[in-house]
Amino acid sequence: MSWYYPKGWTDREDGIEQVLIHYTCTPPGQWPDWSWGHDARVLQDLGGYPRQRLKVLRMPRQVWDMEHGWPTPEYRFHYYFEVYQHGSRWTTDLFTEEIVYRDLEYTDNDGWLTNICIYWSVGDWTAPVYSPMEEPRIPADSEFLAKNYYTYEDKDRFHHEKYHMLYALDLPHRFHSRMWGPRDSTLVQQYHIGRMYPPQEKSETWLGPDGPSAPGGGNCWVHHL
Repeated sequence: MSWYYPKGWTDREDGIEQVLIHYTCTPPGQWPDWSWGHDARVLQDLGGYPRQRLKVLRMPRQVWDMEHGWPTPEYRFHYYFEVYQHGSRWTTDLFTEEIVYRDLEYTDNDGWLTNICIYWSVGDWTAPVYSPMEEPRIPADSEFLAKNYYTYEDKDRFHHEKYHMLYALDLPHRFHSRMWGPRDSTLVQQYHIGRMYPPQEKSETWLGPDGPSAPGGGNCWVHHL
């Protein structure tokens, strides 16, 4: 699973035909070896004056730390821009950002919820992410883990089985998940909550600090990383 990070560029001179972003990730405290390979994406030309360009990057939720032999959810994001201008090309300096995370817990005191996600985005609602939340007492090897929901073909079976798994647990139910972003950035966040079983009680909404809401917008929590 991944999250989305929009990276932008503003043309400060005339004659720029195209801008690419080259990027890679390393564990904390490490620098990239570009000879090992990296990712590159063309930024979309959004127009305007000055001209704006944007690319939403798919970011990992963890990177492998070869030195210690385990994955780490906090890491370094390294990138530079390649600019094509007046028939030639040039590159910017290397930029490095520290990627950190924020854990959230949602408490359901009456057992109403069967499905819940964090609905969140870096900076504003340009590139929102759904992060499924899970009750940690659900077995880690269960096929009905929240993270499997979007790819599970038989949604009716999933709703039925997950409802009964949660019903068997003592209240309150405490759901957990995680958000990521660059250090010193802000995240906007709501919850997407639903009761998907029994069928006659199906209901879902997005929830902000002022209550039920449409997805996105001003009714949201703001987190400073």
